[in-house]
Amino acid sequence: MIYNKIKHAKYKKLKVIIAALLIIFAIITAMNAIIEPSGYIRPDYAKSDITSILEKNSLSTDDYKELFYQTGLGKTAIDEVLKSKGGKERILKFQKNFFIDKRTLCEKIGIITSQESIVNNEGKPMYGFDIATYKNGYVLITKATHSLGWRHGHAAIVTDAENNETLEAVILGSNSQLQNINKWRIYPSFIMLKLKDASQETLDKIAEFAKSNLYDVPYGLTVGLTERKNPEPKNIRSTQCSHLVWYPFMQFGYDADSDGSWLVTPKDMANSDLFEIVQIYGVDPGNIWP
Repeated sequence: MIYNKIKHAKYKKLKVIIAALLIIFAIITAMNAIIEPSGYIRPDYAKSDITSILEKNSLSTDDYKELFYQTGLGKTAIDEVLKSKGGKERILKFQKNFFIDKRTLCEKIGIITSQESIVNNEGKPMYGFDIATYKNGYVLITKATHSLGWRHGHAAIVTDAENNETLEAVILGSNSQLQNINKWRIYPSFIMLKLKDASQETLDKIAEFAKSNLYDVPYGLTVGLTERKNPEPKNIRSTQCSHLVWYPFMQFGYDADSDGSWLVTPKDMANSDLFEIVQIYGVDPGNIWP
C-alpha cells in the first residue's frame, strides 16, 4: 500500500514536470512565431522615381532622406557611390533590390539559437543584396538570429576592408574568428554603422585594437554579469558578438551601449546616437530597431 502511494506520488510529480516542460515549449514556440516576421521588413510604401534627385549637383537634407527611404543608403554611402564610376546607375540598382520581396528560411544554428537566411526557390541560401562601400571600423548588425523567443541579433566589426574581413564572436562553443563580409549578404536584415565625426585614422586604430585584443577569444554569455564588461585588455577571458564590437570603441572613449545596462546587445548599438547609418536592408527606415 505504501509502495503504491510512493509510486503514485512519483508518477504525479513526473506528470507535473512533463506538463511544465510542454508549457515552456509551447510558450517558446509561440514567442518564436510572434517575432519571426520582424526578421525581415520589406518597404510598405511605394517605390518612387529618384532620377531627378540623382541629377542634382548637390543634395539637400530632404534629398538624402528620400534616397535613404528608397535605397537604404545613408548620406555617407550615397556620397561614396555617386563618386564612383556609374554611381547613379548603382544607386538605382540599390533601389530596385531594396523593394524586391525575398524568400527567407529560418534554421537552427545551435541548441537554442535559430537564424534566418535569404533563400532561392530551392530553399538554398543566396546573396540577397549588395553591400555599400565599407571601411575599417564599420559596424555590422543583423536581426536574423534569435534564441528562446528573444531576437538578440548578431554583430561584427570590419577589421580589414581591403580583404573583406570582419571579426565576430559567432556562437557559443567557439572562439571569436575572422569572417568574410559577404556572409552578411544572406541575412534578410542588415544594418551598417559608422562612428559619427570620427576620422578614418581613428576607425583604423579601433579596428586594429579589436583584431589584436579580441581575436580567438572564447564565447561567453555572462560577460558583464559574472565577468567585468570592461576589463583591461590583458584580462579579457570571454566575449560575445556585441561585446566584441562595443569593447574596442569603449577603449577609445566611445560608449555605444545606448541603454548602459550590464549587457550590451546589437540592438543597443543599433540605437546608439554615436553611430550614423551607412546602409540598411530588410529594416524599417523609420524605426530601425524598436
